Amino acid sequence: MDPIADRIFLETTRRYAPPRLARDDVAIALHLAQVEPGKPIADLGCGFGRHLAAFIEQGHPHPLGVDRSALLLDEARAQARSARLVRADLRALPLHAGSIAAAFCFYSSMFLGSESDAHGALREAARILRPGGTLVLTTDNPLRLAVRPRARYEEDVAGLGHVAEESTWDAATNVDRVTKTLTTAGGESLSATFSIRYYAPPHLSALALAAGLVLRRLQPDAPLTEETPQLIALLEKVP
Repeated sequence: MDPIADRIFLETTRRYAPPRLARDDVAIALHLAQVEPGKPIADLGCGFGRHLAAFIEQGHPHPLGVDRSALLLDEARAQARSARLVRADLRALPLHAGSIAAAFCFYSSMFLGSESDAHGALREAARILRPGGTLVLTTDNPLRLAVRPRARYEEDVAGLGHVAEESTWDAATNVDRVTKTLTTAGGESLSATFSIRYYAPPHLSALALAAGLVLRRLQPDAPLTEETPQLIALLEKVP
């Protein structure tokens, strides 16, 4: 993302996604990963550190956070002081092979880009994981998005300004194109567009397997429907 996109993401997400949500995300992810406290873990696409702070609260005092945004990593240092932070692209992680027991990627951070980009990020995650190590991904449900391919939301937020978000889902490419616009109280207008590719379970399973990861579990366990809000996938490194 570019600096304007980073700033919009930071300003809007930290107001719409309170710490309670991050704690819930991490509790579910740790339950799936079954990783012992003290083992090396990584949050891939850690943003401004809200999930890192939750990992620390839940018994993992030194999680590794990886993001390519300097602005977001500066915020993460304040949010999660005992975390280790690395600025890097998820497709080229500066980490030793087999150095991580479990990795986590929340809210489709790994899927900002092409399918080739996603494969590269999954391949790198597999490389840094120990044999039998796990990757927990959370991502949106493409069936839910297909029901309402166009959506718009706007709100005046105290202390921030006017926030508008418009999304368009392309079923042919499985890409959700989201434009966020922030108009501050001082009249400054910032706008950025994000393209996120979402995968149905069979496609995700095939993509992961090509990268050296096996899909072990999906949550919820029930069949995917238009009402399913999101998918949480547990992937394991092939021994």
